Amino acid sequence: MHFTIGLLLIAASLRWANWKEWQRYYPTILYIVSANLLYKFFASSKFPLWSFDSQDFFFKSHMGIFLWHVFIVNTLAAFLYLSHFPEGTFWKNAFYIVKWVVFFIVGEVVLYRFQHVRYDHGWNLGWSVLFDFTMFTMLRLHFKKPIWAIILSFFFTLLYLYVFGYFR
Repeated sequence: MHFTIGLLLIAASLRWANWKEWQRYYPTILYIVSANLLYKFFASSKFPLWSFDSQDFFFKSHMGIFLWHVFIVNTLAAFLYLSHFPEGTFWKNAFYIVKWVVFFIVGEVVLYRFQHVRYDHGWNLGWSVLFDFTMFTMLRLHFKKPIWAIILSFFFTLLYLYVFGYFR
């Protein structure tokens, strides 16, 4: 299932992403890749909040699936998201973010239903909704004002680490 999601995003990005201006999005794509790898660093050293099941026909390990999501799924999703972010009113932008959060949550529900993702240490779908809102907002903020996004990301990271008992 993870492999299929990636293939669908590859096809969608080839069709709809703004490849002519990919350089504009590159710093924010590096931001999402870095954030994912930073999560893995913290999760591996203490405990994961969620993990991918290795029941995919193509990938035989959690790490392979994780890296597929980092470098293909999340990267291309961010590229598509930023390629079509509307310029306009607060409500238009908020609705766009909500659409992407719903899209991601539906995908996560499917993965969870078929046991391709597992939650641990208090993480649940509600936390995923909150995280996805934060992630999509931060992606846009990073695209527009990278320094502010990095500063806020630092504090969000500390908040999540505190809430989920990393410092205990």
